[in-house]
Amino acid sequence: MTRIITIAMQKGGVGKTTTTINLAAALAEMGHRVLAVDLDPQGNLTQHAGFDPDQVSPTIYAAFKDEIDGYEGDVSQAIYETDETFHLLPSQPELSLIELSLINTLSRERVLETVLAPIREAYDYILIDCNPSLGLLVINALTAANSVIIPVQTEYLAARGAFMILSSIETVRRKNLNPNLAIEGILLTMADTRTTMTREVSTAVNTQYGDSIYIFNAVIKRSVRFSESAVAGQSILAYDPRSPGAEAYRQAAKEIERSV
Repeated sequence: MTRIITIAMQKGGVGKTTTTINLAAALAEMGHRVLAVDLDPQGNLTQHAGFDPDQVSPTIYAAFKDEIDGYEGDVSQAIYETDETFHLLPSQPELSLIELSLINTLSRERVLETVLAPIREAYDYILIDCNPSLGLLVINALTAANSVIIPVQTEYLAARGAFMILSSIETVRRKNLNPNLAIEGILLTMADTRTTMTREVSTAVNTQYGDSIYIFNAVIKRSVRFSESAVAGQSILAYDPRSPGAEAYRQAAKEIERSV
């Protein structure tokens, strides 16, 4: 059974794209069929996977536009193989126009769900990387998903950021857009375990949410190797397979696999 997991947080710079590509690589390394979906007009996931958002075509933009315009599109034409065995559904800057078009679209929250339906069963996992907002594209991602991973940077404003995305998840449930939407867990990212701040934020997150939300045992530590792998157009697992960052994402992928 396919599991669609949205990686969401309205705050930028918390590691959503890093988490998406590295979990995709880790799950693929474990033998799963994985599709990574770039739902951010900035195209960071697309670029991180080794593609140029300004040159690759077609993309998820075409699939959205066909659906909004009332045509039966073929999203499979916009899916590309990466060098790391997982597949990519890329983005392009024009995706930002879709947010406006969705406002007047019938069943506007379910367009992504409809787009993914024909290819869903071809994968074990579909991971959706969202833009840092709480707009209609993110609502589409939450509506289409089985569960959500919330990356939380270990800084003092982290708890408030988590509260806002949790509020959106609750709204999606309450309005029956996706009443069974689960929270896969909170993943602590960009951690420097030597600092008091990281320890205090980790404690605060566990105290505030640990009774009701799963907190990943894997902690993603801050490392320049993540930035280097992005420049190289690779996951950390391909760029530096024995690094602590690669091992942390492998551990997180195993936690996801066990959570069924």
